[in-house]
Amino acid sequence: MIKKLFFILFIIYLTISLVYCNDINSDDSNGGNNQMITCNTYVDSSSNSSLGCGTLNFPCSTIFSAIQSCNPSYQEITLTIVPGTYFINTTTFGVITNKTINIINNDSTSSSSSSSSSSSSSKSHSKKEVISSDDSTSSSSSSSSPPFILSNKVIIDLTDAIDSFINIKPSKSNDLTTIYILGITFKNGNQSSGSVILNQGSWVDITIDQSSFINNGAGEVGGSFAMINGIGNSGGGSGAINSTLTLINSSFINTTTTTTTTTTTTTTTTTTTTTTTTTTTTTTTTILNNFNNNNNNNQNQSNEIKKESTTIGGIIFSNSTTLITINDCRFFNNSGNNGIGYIWSGYLMMSNSLIEGSNCSPAFFFNSISGMGTGSPLFLITNTTFTNATGGVGFIVFGSFSTTTFQQCTFSDNVNTIPLSLSNSFSNVLVNQCLFSNNNNSKSLTESAGAINIIDSSIIIESSTFINNRAAIGGAIQMNGSLPEQYVKIYNSIFNGNNATDIGGSIFSQEGQLYLYNCQFLNNEAVAGSSVYCLNSNINFSNMTFNNNTDSSIPTPNGIGCGSGKVCSIQGDQQFQNSCSYDYQPAKPSLLSPGEVAAIVICVIIGAAIIATVLILIIRKISRGRNGYSKIVNG
Repeated sequence: MIKKLFFILFIIYLTISLVYCNDINSDDSNGGNNQMITCNTYVDSSSNSSLGCGTLNFPCSTIFSAIQSCNPSYQEITLTIVPGTYFINTTTFGVITNKTINIINNDSTSSSSSSSSSSSSSKSHSKKEVISSDDSTSSSSSSSSPPFILSNKVIIDLTDAIDSFINIKPSKSNDLTTIYILGITFKNGNQSSGSVILNQGSWVDITIDQSSFINNGAGEVGGSFAMINGIGNSGGGSGAINSTLTLINSSFINTTTTTTTTTTTTTTTTTTTTTTTTTTTTTTTTILNNFNNNNNNNQNQSNEIKKESTTIGGIIFSNSTTLITINDCRFFNNSGNNGIGYIWSGYLMMSNSLIEGSNCSPAFFFNSISGMGTGSPLFLITNTTFTNATGGVGFIVFGSFSTTTFQQCTFSDNVNTIPLSLSNSFSNVLVNQCLFSNNNNSKSLTESAGAINIIDSSIIIESSTFINNRAAIGGAIQMNGSLPEQYVKIYNSIFNGNNATDIGGSIFSQEGQLYLYNCQFLNNEAVAGSSVYCLNSNINFSNMTFNNNTDSSIPTPNGIGCGSGKVCSIQGDQQFQNSCSYDYQPAKPSLLSPGEVAAIVICVIIGAAIIATVLILIIRKISRGRNGYSKIVNG
């Protein structure tokens, strides 16, 4: 009898233990409403458990059952996932708010300390704290070599998912959701926005570390991550104010975006796809082949999804005051319109990163428009390299009221690409201690500039070097500005070995305000204006050095050329004020297309043939007439 009673008590004890573990693994011992309900649940695709699972010894076989094993009222959940492939064919977390979600690769034990620090990240959200946090980010050391691309063995396949893997929607203005993902691969996502994470206006802290994103797409915005200022930009919470999205040790590779024209009731947009790569000394995250698509029926063939798209932001889209931080990342072989990331206002801090082999228009688009209600946008790019691009544009800065800085960056070995372009920007743009080298842009005269193209915008360039850049007009810099308050100021910089096949070996200025202080122009070449070519511009030289600059049309001592009949005011140092060559006229783009020229040539040939035929007939008739007259006379 005692043995039976003992056995019954043991069974009851075991049952209670399982209930407490799987209630699941909820920590609610105090029973008070203020006690945080947490859940630690485990997933293993090889497990046979789906009910009463979630413990270390009895893991669930699917992510859905692991989430279901937790108390529905959980406030924090940690999913520890054993390597394997997990297919998502239903809603996972559902629409969430005010939650903390940690998703951890069970093999990523080396980064456990990073996980704990990230999951307990800032609970207090003032803008001052958010902005100050990236001061340390921008000063972090640079990796000297490309990152190792981690092949994560925890694969979450979103092919049949019916919603974003994590869908965040606020219920009140101060809702906060914290997400930390470590060592996970997400693949084949295909939602309207944010296939992996969609934030519809909540405060969020999101950290992605050592993870892979493969073939994820979106039909509207953000192939992998969409940070939206309210639902459809029309309310829906606090507008994602003071949120963070941090990508650490990550690589985004081989993203391709194609664009189709669509008719909507609002505006027509183009697609953007990005690929980001992280360079880090220890770990990396890989985002591969992120596609923006609007066709759920397209098939995945040979690990490549071929889909048409009108998405903005192939990997990242943000039109909110989200601080996006990208550390030690690598963007490799990405192509498409509106490129890697589309940041509509907000904040971006990128450091120690590599963008290689892109063909994007552009790779990054910084759009700062007044009236968005997001304060003053801030874009800081530090110690980042943009190299080996094969077309398109690297960075575009557009609009007003932002501060954009490129600090200690390198733009090198790009072909038919404009590394940096400013358009209609009244923003504060600073290029400091940057290197532009061996860029060769052989596009048309209207798409020229080997390094920087400036259209109706202002910029300050300090302590930078432009070496061996080449273009048709403006081997290094081409500037076109019509407003007197817009200017280009260049301090303590070197222009060496730049070449223009037409005019402006280093700088071409049309209707601009150009200030040059303590700069060196060495060994530059052009037909005219090997150093600077001026059309309707005001140029101020101070403490300049010119040496061995060559104009092939009309040589001048300093390589300063001015268009004939154009007003060019050259001020500053006395010795340069009368050194301008006015005789050479730059080539102008043809007013006729090649087809029109061909048509004219054909018409000229046909006309000549007709005229020749008529002349031959006339000559023959005259000849016959003479022969007849001769016969009459002889008869």
